[in-house]
Amino acid sequence: MNLHRVGFRHLLGLVFVSSRGMASPASAPRPMLRGAVFDMDGTISVPNLDFKEMYRRCGVPPSEDLLRSIASMPASEAAAANAVIDEMEAEGRRTLQLERGAGELAGWLAFHDIPMALVTRNSALSVDHLHSALWEPAGLPRFRPAISRDDAGIPPKPDPAALTAIAEEWGLPLGSGLVMIGDSPSNDVAFGKAAGVSTALVDSGRRFVEGGADGGADVVVESLAQLPRLLWQRFEIGGAYGTTAPLVRFPPPPPPATAAARAAAAGDAAALAQA
Repeated sequence: MNLHRVGFRHLLGLVFVSSRGMASPASAPRPMLRGAVFDMDGTISVPNLDFKEMYRRCGVPPSEDLLRSIASMPASEAAAANAVIDEMEAEGRRTLQLERGAGELAGWLAFHDIPMALVTRNSALSVDHLHSALWEPAGLPRFRPAISRDDAGIPPKPDPAALTAIAEEWGLPLGSGLVMIGDSPSNDVAFGKAAGVSTALVDSGRRFVEGGADGGADVVVESLAQLPRLLWQRFEIGGAYGTTAPLVRFPPPPPPATAAARAAAAGDAAALAQA
């Protein structure tokens, strides 16, 4: 392991690019964080699908969008391709695991009453499995809404329609107070930017498969566990324990009233031993 490289990447993971939309604390007012939207594979869950094999078996070139290509196929070919995806996703559900830091970030957001939604190209069956097998047993609230490819009338990412639907369900406007969190520059970052929300890229390595760029993400992190501190620094957090909570001023303690207390306060070990 190249420790110098790991340390350098870790440092990069802690830097917001303030010129890309998330205001730096010293340069502009911070937006109120009103909601977080997550991708699933490679973001919330450890990627365990062989997409190269999936594309091959579905007969779709890797340069094309898989779901859009299948939608344009003749009915019999589309059914066969969808059967391949269902088969591979069923195996993926069997070995599904949460990504490092996913539970910690979700718990932090839930503590501050920040709503969480999910937008994924997975099936509704896979989303239900995530909730029942991993999410709820960890004491985490279900994503509401959780939009999958089975939601009729909502096109897949990076079309921003799903983010529009989420904002409408939450009764919130689209804007910098919502953050889209995902591991794909072409799907997740582009998706968030198309809707005009803040974006966070989880650098799982997928961006190098997509050409190496970060898609102009507002922030790039190596782990979801890094995000609570960064969100605290770059957003206002509401609620009784957020950044907007008033500071509580307590009265000073009374002066030491006994010889032992006075010796302890003064750091006088000899006097304390005699007290």
